[in-house]
Amino acid sequence: MSALLEEAVALENERISSPSQVQTDQLAEAIVLVPHGSASPPPGYSGLADHSTPAHAFLEHSNSILFPVLLVPNVYFSFDRLYELELLWLAILAIPLALVLGDFVGGLVHWAADTYFSEDTPVVGPALIKPFREHHLFPRDICTHTLVSIVGNVCILAVPLLAVCLYLLWVSQHGLLAFATLSTTLMTAATVATNIFHKWAHQEKPSAGVRWLQRMRLVLEPGHHQIHHTEPFEKHYCITNGWLNPLLNKIGFFRKLEAMLRFLGIETATRH
Repeated sequence: MSALLEEAVALENERISSPSQVQTDQLAEAIVLVPHGSASPPPGYSGLADHSTPAHAFLEHSNSILFPVLLVPNVYFSFDRLYELELLWLAILAIPLALVLGDFVGGLVHWAADTYFSEDTPVVGPALIKPFREHHLFPRDICTHTLVSIVGNVCILAVPLLAVCLYLLWVSQHGLLAFATLSTTLMTAATVATNIFHKWAHQEKPSAGVRWLQRMRLVLEPGHHQIHHTEPFEKHYCITNGWLNPLLNKIGFFRKLEAMLRFLGIETATRH
């Protein structure tokens, strides 16, 4: 009997010490990005390569190409319409308005992704929620991502909106519509650029030009953004330029929004 028990224990130990084929395949899929000679990734990095499913990667790449194709005619025809109607001064107003709106929209999406749903939520879970949640754990991973993986998700949402704007410019000659279209188009440009600014805020050695833009607060400044990555992680959701963060913090905008949704029966997820 004792011999049988010893043999069973030996077989179990061998099974535990030898990874299964499934485990081996999973490990093979995780491409570790660790500097040569380093035993572990630097602080803030997961050491894993960013990857998408083939279908999602196709959407990211195709919409990243379509975005400038639709952006340019929207800007051109909006300016042209305002010029024809002698309302070109509205274009000057559209630029700061678009930057503020872009900061707000980006902050709203950021707050929602941090506060609601889960990584398993259909559609938005893998594409939106998971990247935001992982970013809190490994904030410097964004510095290793490609341009398409950074802007692709936003382009997927921006392209249909730009297509609608271009159609409205085609069917209407109204000056206010041209102003609204220009503001919306520039806002989408700001939101698409948001994660680029976000990446710059996490870079250890950004270029001199980027540092100047950050000092001028034209784009997200690292020290300002660090407040969001400090417990309890409930502030500074706006990450285009961060202009709206002080105001939204002061009035408790997101906490009031959460309270309203809680009243409607929508509970928050566990915040990272």
